[in-house]
Amino acid sequence: MSRLTDARSELERYEQTKPADYQSKYQGQIKDVMGQIDGMGDYDYDPAADTAYQQYKSQYTQKAKLANQNAQADASARTGGYGSSYGTQAGQKAYASTMNDLDNVLDGLMSQSRSEYNTKKAGLQTELSGLQSAEENDYNKYQKDLANWKDGLSYRQNEYQNAYNEHQQNTQDFLNGLFQVIGLAAQILPFFL
Repeated sequence: MSRLTDARSELERYEQTKPADYQSKYQGQIKDVMGQIDGMGDYDYDPAADTAYQQYKSQYTQKAKLANQNAQADASARTGGYGSSYGTQAGQKAYASTMNDLDNVLDGLMSQSRSEYNTKKAGLQTELSGLQSAEENDYNKYQKDLANWKDGLSYRQNEYQNAYNEHQQNTQDFLNGLFQVIGLAAQILPFFL
């Protein structure tokens, strides 16, 4: 085989090894996690939708009513069984005090809810960051492999071009030599005729 044929075969073989177009292994997961983060929206706490708060509210409301009744009963017992504005005020104060405790519970539930929201969002953001890093690493590796392939292709194209130029030069040299021989033969031939 000639150098030109070898170079052409090597170039054609190498062209078939081009890396396929980049396909992300992570894009679906990245979109999923981004959707989860977007779906979380801004932090919002609705006590009416919190089952735990509703249970506490029911318990504290019952305790407040009982405290109100007990305070009024104590006031009534001190006044000899007669109702008074003092008894009503004492009952309202006991009711309000118990309901203030519910406000503290609400603050705790809101704080816990915010903490859970922030933890979940931070976890999703960490997961997203990891997926994006993995995606970037894969893409950079693909780009490096593609650049290496292009370098190899360029080398083989140069080898082919050099072999082609050498073949052309050899053909030209052969033809030039042939024409010189023919020219010389044309000059000598009349002497033999």
